[in-house]
Amino acid sequence: MPFLIGVILLISFLIFSYLYLRKKFIHYFGSSLKEVIQEARLQDEEIPKSLASMDRLYLEQIRKDFPHLVISELEQMVEEMIVSYFLAIENKDSSSIQNEKIRTLADKKIREFGSSNAFYDHFKIHRTVISNYRKEKGIATIWFASSFEYNYHQDQESSKKIQDRAKIEVIYIIDVRKVSLKSKSLGLNCPNCGSPIRSVGEKVCSYCGTGIVDIAKRVWVINNLVFY
Repeated sequence: MPFLIGVILLISFLIFSYLYLRKKFIHYFGSSLKEVIQEARLQDEEIPKSLASMDRLYLEQIRKDFPHLVISELEQMVEEMIVSYFLAIENKDSSSIQNEKIRTLADKKIREFGSSNAFYDHFKIHRTVISNYRKEKGIATIWFASSFEYNYHQDQESSKKIQDRAKIEVIYIIDVRKVSLKSKSLGLNCPNCGSPIRSVGEKVCSYCGTGIVDIAKRVWVINNLVFY
């Protein structure tokens, strides 16, 4: 009998110790885990997305190739396109976006929201940098990267701050004779009706008949936008 009582007391002690330590563990590490999660969420909302700037690597070469180019003007054009993309989604109307590929991207997002409404406010561009530069097959291409933030909310939901970033491709046709549409999709559009131009050599828009004179030459145009 004394042996049995001893076993019962030992088991009771072990169960009590387990429950006590488990409670302490959950109290300490559970609260710590919550703090870690809250801190991560706060950083995700407040810290801008990082960008890998290649300005030092490519800027000098771009200036040699295009001595009259003002990079700040391209950066402004890029940033305006990003804002236009979000405005198109908010207004559920992408007609103001001339580039066919970016308009298609906005239309896809609009369809995803369906009957719901998306709102973007307190939009702020943090930084825009050069991320890549190529000159080949009759085309000069500069990739810009931008980091930005905005408050987003859907219908009556509370707003949430979002840190985001995107890469924007800007192109310049150097030699139309070397450009192959099979090797590169160009998002060029008619300046009159906005219809896509299927060939950089087209002289007349196949949709509205408007004359097209060197639309893709001697002008930098935005060709694509990718979020990453």
